[in-house]
Amino acid sequence: MQVNNELLQLLSEVSYLACFKGDMQRSQVIMDGVDALGGEQIPVKMGVAITKVYAGDYAQAIVILRDQILVREPEHMSAKCFLGIALSQTGSADEAKNLFEEVIQHGNQDERTIASAYLNS
Repeated sequence: MQVNNELLQLLSEVSYLACFKGDMQRSQVIMDGVDALGGEQIPVKMGVAITKVYAGDYAQAIVILRDQILVREPEHMSAKCFLGIALSQTGSADEAKNLFEEVIQHGNQDERTIASAYLNS
């Protein structure tokens, strides 16, 4: 089935809305569908990883961020930022700190703000 990027983006946004409203089950179902339709697109994988982080599925988020995104785009600062968040939640504080420091140096304003908040917490 061929799906256009606009539809994937819209479905991702619906998944984020469900996630931010606390409906993790619905968010995960939607994002799993986006993932199945979106193939190996980095923005889709990022969406899946972000919803995994918000759902508390840190182990799966780490796998997606490390093995599916950062191996293909090693300088992806958003991936490093969310990997840092997932790692900080699983007790890997030193590795998370290193990632946050890198994001603060090389990320965009949003990424730096998130990394800084976690680094200073």
